[in-house]
Amino acid sequence: MPKSWETNTPSDPRRWLRRHHYQEGPGFLFVATQGGRPASDPSGPRGPAQIRRRMRAVRLARELGVEASSRQLGCSRRAIHYWLAAFAADGIAGLVGGSRRPQHFRPSVPAWVDRVIITIRLLTYWNSKRIAAEMDRRQIYQVGHDYIDGLLRAQGCSRGSVPPRPGPRYERTSPNELWHIDIKGPFFINLGGHQYIKTWIVGLVDDHSRFVIGLRILSETKATPILAWLEECFELCGRPLELMSDNGLPFVVWMPYVLTRFGKRLRDLHIQHLRTQISSPWTNGKIEAFWAVLQAEVLDRQRFAGFAEAENALARFVQYYNYHRLSGVLGWVTPAERYDGTPFTDRGFEHIPALVHLQSWLQTVMTAA
Repeated sequence: MPKSWETNTPSDPRRWLRRHHYQEGPGFLFVATQGGRPASDPSGPRGPAQIRRRMRAVRLARELGVEASSRQLGCSRRAIHYWLAAFAADGIAGLVGGSRRPQHFRPSVPAWVDRVIITIRLLTYWNSKRIAAEMDRRQIYQVGHDYIDGLLRAQGCSRGSVPPRPGPRYERTSPNELWHIDIKGPFFINLGGHQYIKTWIVGLVDDHSRFVIGLRILSETKATPILAWLEECFELCGRPLELMSDNGLPFVVWMPYVLTRFGKRLRDLHIQHLRTQISSPWTNGKIEAFWAVLQAEVLDRQRFAGFAEAENALARFVQYYNYHRLSGVLGWVTPAERYDGTPFTDRGFEHIPALVHLQSWLQTVMTAA
């Protein structure tokens, strides 16, 4: 009968089973399976059964000789001589099996590249594929993500991850065919003491390129300021054929066949209004993915002292996101490269908020190498 940790069925049918849990910290790194430690093979070269067998061979060889020990245990005389020498040199620790390959074998990657990789990892927490792509496109050094994975494991700064369950995907064939709009919030900006401003963020993302058409922080979620902002986006980037939103206010009302001011304006502009399915956020997944990036890289890292400071921070991030941040789902190009063909010309740590202060150090290291 299989053990509880060997089954593939989670106790909760709505929960996706995670096979491994990884934990890490200063000076340690280990992996444990869900429900207990992974079963080890006692018959392996480092297993206790093999060590006991070698110890017995050493004892018999000392008592009866190498020839008798070889016949009784079925070992070669050469192996017994090797175990005798290892036991005489290191005791029982010498009988623990291990690889005879050179312990200090190193691929042909310069040492300064390792320092750059670890620095990027500690300051950005990017995964190995992103680090490899960023270093390649920014002309720092071309290195594979497999090497980076091994380096991170050796340095104790790796992390385990479970790939997300793939959902239904779609993508328009050219820019401005479909835009996604959504409102995130509310957020509260502390003005000092017990004074707060209640705000929301409205965003607009192109489906084909993930290019952020617009991002605005608002003090209310009424249709008038959203439509005024939307007109500015139309003036800068043109009009899409379709615009997708969720079923919340101010986009949709609960009464069927009744349009809000938002819906009437889209009808007048001959823009088809698409609505997501109820309780299906992945339908509007392009902008939901952008919200996750914005939350991790801006909202969780900065504290705004006022409305204007929040506006400036969002504007800076949109500039970075569109023109300087490589996207893995796009094949490690920027959204601007896909949207309007703007070339990517960054070199080194240029325009990376978490690394730009190390640009001079990187140039010094690369020049010295």
